[in-house]
Amino acid sequence: QSARYLVVIMPIVAISMSESDLDELEQLQNEGQFSNRSEVVRHAVHTLMSRHRNIERAAGMITAVVTALYYKKGQGHNITAVQHQYREYLTATIHAHTTEGNCTEVMIMDADADVVRKFLKKLRSQKKVLRVDVNLVGGGH
Repeated sequence: QSARYLVVIMPIVAISMSESDLDELEQLQNEGQFSNRSEVVRHAVHTLMSRHRNIERAAGMITAVVTALYYKKGQGHNITAVQHQYREYLTATIHAHTTEGNCTEVMIMDADADVVRKFLKKLRSQKKVLRVDVNLVGGGH
């Protein structure tokens, strides 16, 4: 009997990242016992896609906890303007400074899933926003 091998050809994607992000990636590889950096990135992309699908599939009224991390240095992030635009849906907000000197906003939102999706897109499109995370904690899923 001959051995059968399944060969999966995957496209190669080059990405740019800071030295500190590369250091973190390599630390994740070692601590997570991934065989290489590509495995770490694939795992991260699958996790992000799963979160995205949860938000995209949500329907009706939902409660979401949204965390936005953005550069504090200088003006131009417009987070406050976006919050004011959606103020009727925000039930709580917390502002804090990170140890690196950036800003974090934690916002709790009760709204229709479509409104939450529009809010997230608006936040992510703002200058100086580093990351927007969301967790559904009620309804819609």
